Amino acid sequence: KENDFALMGAQIEALKQGKAVYKPIYNHDTGNKDPPELIQPNKVMVFEGLHPIYDEKARAQLDLGIYIDIVNDVKFAWKVQRDVAERGWTEEQVKADIEKRLPDFSAYVDPQKANADVILRYEPSDQGLPYLKVKLIQKKGSNFPPITLKKDLSLSGSKPGAKVKMYDDDWFGSPATVVEMDGEIDMDNMEAQLKEIEDNLEGLASKPGEFTEAMTNLKSSPGSQNGTGLLQTVIALKVREIYEKLTER
Repeated sequence: KENDFALMGAQIEALKQGKAVYKPIYNHDTGNKDPPELIQPNKVMVFEGLHPIYDEKARAQLDLGIYIDIVNDVKFAWKVQRDVAERGWTEEQVKADIEKRLPDFSAYVDPQKANADVILRYEPSDQGLPYLKVKLIQKKGSNFPPITLKKDLSLSGSKPGAKVKMYDDDWFGSPATVVEMDGEIDMDNMEAQLKEIEDNLEGLASKPGEFTEAMTNLKSSPGSQNGTGLLQTVIALKVREIYEKLTER
């Protein structure tokens, strides 16, 4: 009830026009608003949270809309892993907590994915959890400069191995190109397998070897072995590409 989408849209518009705004701060502990925070405009601004592209006016101001789409099976597995270990909850308590939030999520959060330029989607691997199938869903004609894959790849080594492929799909009535990675690369052969992937990706807008180097530098980071690290790195390179094009004006 504390969401003011009209104000959010007006403030994003003002920031893009070079004007400072006072952003409301909602206190989740008290249920009230804290003193507002002064936000100054900058060359790069990131709007993140539960509703960044819900409001049409706010969405229209953005140069790129990204949505993280985690299907229920993965969300439940991740939340169980965290809350059982860190909070001492039971699986039944975790499930009840998710179901309690589901109506608001379905009404205000989930619909945003239809309007995003690019979607990073997490599904269970074809080989089952905890392995993941991660999809980069690129809406055709959107603000996201697309990447393509020259050919499907199958990477072996450590279990479960990985498959990388590309195909066309429909995303809520919009045509999309999907680049998908199912499984995990062999971390003992990480650099060679990443180079094979990089050599088969077109449209990265990066220097030769930059993609592989960026990922190997973050080898110890969570998700570096699966599509999380792979496709987040792609998105990071495309964000840079968009910024460089905008600042050339």
